[in-house]
Amino acid sequence: MNMMSSAVETKVEQLLAVLDEDVRHLEMTLSQLDALRGLLVRRDDAALEQLLGDIRGRTEAYSANERERQRLRADLALMLECNTGRFTLSKLESMLPEPQQAAVASRREKLKTLIQDLKREYTLTTLLVSDCARFNRTLMRALFGTSRQAGVIYSPSGEARQQMNTTLMSLQL
Repeated sequence: MNMMSSAVETKVEQLLAVLDEDVRHLEMTLSQLDALRGLLVRRDDAALEQLLGDIRGRTEAYSANERERQRLRADLALMLECNTGRFTLSKLESMLPEPQQAAVASRREKLKTLIQDLKREYTLTTLLVSDCARFNRTLMRALFGTSRQAGVIYSPSGEARQQMNTTLMSLQL
């Protein structure tokens, strides 16, 4: 499409601004996941609470950006006579003149890279949190004997004995 209406050009410019906000949001999320892992390792509860509060606070702003992106997508699909369900950045890119085509392509590639990075960081964070939980459960069992398994131990001569008083702390008063 060589000649593009000014209304479509305006919508594309608005979409580019929304995509730029998406890029900033993903970059911030990557930074926050990295900070979260660091705070978990250092066990800095106060900083963790502050970070979680910041994350909660940004949720509404990102939701508004998400709604705006979907609105612009639907508007552009209608203006370009495309099925909204199949209207992607790649499809839009193919319908634009060169300057806007390059701008959409660069945002699409940047978002694609950031999403791959986000998946990797999310996996690393999930693994760390699950390891922390597993360690905490193991520590609780060792300290308070919360394990439901009956313990059988063997003496140096190979005799089987019931495991008694294996906790480090007694919960009895």
